[in-house]
Amino acid sequence: MSLLEVRGVSHRFGGIRAVEDASFEVEQGEIVGLIGPNGAGKTTIFNLISGALGLQEGSIRFKGEDIRGLRPDQICRIGLARTFQTSKLFNGMSAFENVRLALIYGNPERRFTYSEAEREVNQLMATMGILSDRNKPVRDLPLAGRRYLEIARALATNADMLLLDESMAGLTPRELQQVMQRITRLRDRGVTILMIEHVMEAIMGVCDRIIVFHFGRKIAEGSPAAIAADTTVRSVYLGES
Repeated sequence: MSLLEVRGVSHRFGGIRAVEDASFEVEQGEIVGLIGPNGAGKTTIFNLISGALGLQEGSIRFKGEDIRGLRPDQICRIGLARTFQTSKLFNGMSAFENVRLALIYGNPERRFTYSEAEREVNQLMATMGILSDRNKPVRDLPLAGRRYLEIARALATNADMLLLDESMAGLTPRELQQVMQRITRLRDRGVTILMIEHVMEAIMGVCDRIIVFHFGRKIAEGSPAAIAADTTVRSVYLGES
């Protein structure tokens, strides 16, 4: 059984159809890339999966459960967390406090002592390579640190699957390689990942499979090598070079 199943999903904003008859699956343990030109419907799909938008047509199942009508917090609590293209961090808090908040409110069935919460937050921040930044205000973190912190905060909800929305945008080549390595390690620890990304080096380097959208429709799906060789994808998005 697939961890995530999207079936016949369509969504309109007024008279504009942002997504049309989208269907795909994500298996447990995969890293799947979602690519396409701006306006292709990628973020709309993320918003539908995460509950930020109500589902108009089709079905979305996570762990075999129909998640239509669930609020974002309810979807998060069954194991599906996301990051955002534009940072949603609490700038007035420290990096540690941001992750601790996600840990406590993302796991309402648990009761943490301060030392338990501190230990788990430190482990998550160490996983993302930002433990040395634990006491820094978020506003003082560089872009890469903020990207790592958003992923650490999503992981703090005990997520089985992450939706990563352009987590590598704006990074230097060195930072890009570090993020790619850390995302691969997350998969090796059992976290499934669906990621929107425009950085082709990252998509081709870490994804097991890539899904391509154009004007709201899925136009291709396959391995990185198959997508790179697809003439339709090259003509509408990748370019001939």
